[in-house]
Amino acid sequence: MIKWTIVLITAGMLLVGCSDEAAEKNSKAEEETPGEFLQEEEKPNETDQLKDDLSEEEAAKLPEYNIIRKQIGDGSYKIVIIANNEETRILHFLNVQGELQYKSVFVKETNRLKIINTKGEGIVFNQVIG
Repeated sequence: MIKWTIVLITAGMLLVGCSDEAAEKNSKAEEETPGEFLQEEEKPNETDQLKDDLSEEEAAKLPEYNIIRKQIGDGSYKIVIIANNEETRILHFLNVQGELQYKSVFVKETNRLKIINTKGEGIVFNQVIG
C-alpha cells in the first residue's frame, strides 16, 4: 500500500511539473516553420527600393549576376527585385509561366551569395564572392 502511494504521489508531481507553459512553448516552436521564416524575410521595409522587373542590362551590372547565371543557366527568366536595401538584395527568377524558379539573397556587407532552387533542390550556392 505504501509503495502505491509513493508511486501515485511521484506520478502526480511529474504531471504537475510539466506545466502548460512548456507545452505552449513547444506548440509555438512547431508553428514556426522555415517556409514562414523565409516569407517574413522577403517582406520589404519602407527603405527598400522595389522594382517590378529588372532588365538583363541592369542585372548584368550587379556584382552577383555572373555567378547567378553560371549556377542557374542561361534560361529565359524574368528577374524581379524583391528587396534592395543597405544590408541585402533579394532577387526572384521567374520562369516563362511566371512561377518562382530561383531566389538569390546577396548580403552586401559580407559579399555572401545564396542561390535557392525553389522547385526542390534547395540551396544551390552559398559562398562569399570576390
